[in-house]
Amino acid sequence: MNIVDANAAANAPPELLDKIFKLCERRHRYIPADGHKLFPNSRFHPFLLVCKKWHAVAERRLYTSVGLGSSRVVRDRNGKKLELKSKDVCKRFCETVQNDARLASLVRELRMGCTSGEESEESAMHVRLIGICKNVEKIEIHGCHADRLGDLAAALAKADLVSVDLSNEQLGGYSVDGWMLTLSTVIRLIQRWPRLQRIYAHLARYESITGYEAPLANLPSVPGISCPALTKMAVYECTFDAAQLGQLVDLCPALEDLSITVGRGCNEALQQCLEVCSSSLRNLVVFAPTYGTPLPGDERSVIRCPMTELREMWMSSPLVTPSDMVFLPKLEKLVFRGDYSQGADLVQVIRKGAMPNLRTIDANFSPPSKNDGSKEAARDDDLEIHLAEELRRVCDERNTFFEDKFTELEELEGYYGYPEEESPESSDNEWWQYENHDSAPADYDPALASALACCDSLADYDYDSDDDPLELILA
Repeated sequence: MNIVDANAAANAPPELLDKIFKLCERRHRYIPADGHKLFPNSRFHPFLLVCKKWHAVAERRLYTSVGLGSSRVVRDRNGKKLELKSKDVCKRFCETVQNDARLASLVRELRMGCTSGEESEESAMHVRLIGICKNVEKIEIHGCHADRLGDLAAALAKADLVSVDLSNEQLGGYSVDGWMLTLSTVIRLIQRWPRLQRIYAHLARYESITGYEAPLANLPSVPGISCPALTKMAVYECTFDAAQLGQLVDLCPALEDLSITVGRGCNEALQQCLEVCSSSLRNLVVFAPTYGTPLPGDERSVIRCPMTELREMWMSSPLVTPSDMVFLPKLEKLVFRGDYSQGADLVQVIRKGAMPNLRTIDANFSPPSKNDGSKEAARDDDLEIHLAEELRRVCDERNTFFEDKFTELEELEGYYGYPEEESPESSDNEWWQYENHDSAPADYDPALASALACCDSLADYDYDSDDDPLELILA
């Protein structure tokens, strides 16, 4: 390697280096079967050793997004396996940023989780990190010790966030649950994040489980406070009541993606919410409780004005009826559940030209529910088959794909494509490689890919003190 090439690599613009280093980040195509894996990105460590310019760029990317919570097994120089405990890694990182304000200021994203609900020390460190990293904008929490939920809510209330993920599911598998903040607490927190753009909250596995009601949830709502940038909201396993839907529409007037569950007696409040967001909503998912008595069938449906931008909707009767679908001019995907009469109505609505841009329908129908919660009438298999045939016929006339419980697997695979084979978990020293441009992402850059290939040996190399890292990567 001549000195000209060495100098060119050493003096590469920081923007180019940052793009190269970004391609070195570990990216998982799938969530592993045992849940999320959260740990610092060790792939950037070798780049810290090359030169001062590389160190500055790699350090910034290393600290920009930090994952903490998963233990991992590594090998030392002699090939011996060592387990790095998640709590020890978190403690070391916490000490590092607490003693170095410059490094703490680099942190923009914290992804943190717990593997056990028995110990509170790790959750306490997560809460401390939110306070130490003053510039953090994105926070992801997987599980929190019950004794620390109040501290967590207080720390979150002081942060200026643009993205929030809260889940009661601890790391290590979806069957490991803990408590999380209540819906009312989350709504009060949203008021304190005027720059918030998206929020995901999985607050309980079962709708009947209540979470932790933080003291700040008792504070009154602040009138006039809204989050104009908040466009994406998904809240699972808890139910909005009418008052909370009213707060939602005041806080988030420009929602584009909304996924929630609503309770009984909320039709009017939900209708007002959808009316306010009718010109911005693109994806809408609304569930109703499946336990106890069903929602009253005589309540008015919730879509009463044109939803001019809606592209995808998952909703069941009586929240929406086929006659309401004339208000969905740009809808492309519909997932609908209703009774037999509504199946016949849906056939007529489609035949008359409603939803002209519809590409996919997923619909199933059942006997009418009884408002008193008593057992519904027996299913009529012949009628269900007839409805499916009629819907398939009108959909075929419009080149719309129709699926229901009678759709064969081969037909689904033919429409959606065969599922990709799940690749095994990549090791620390494996890079994402794109062997041809057809499988490359839209922003694939051959020059960056070539530069990235030069970095491969650096990540694998076990350094001796006499080695020159720059020569190693350019060799």
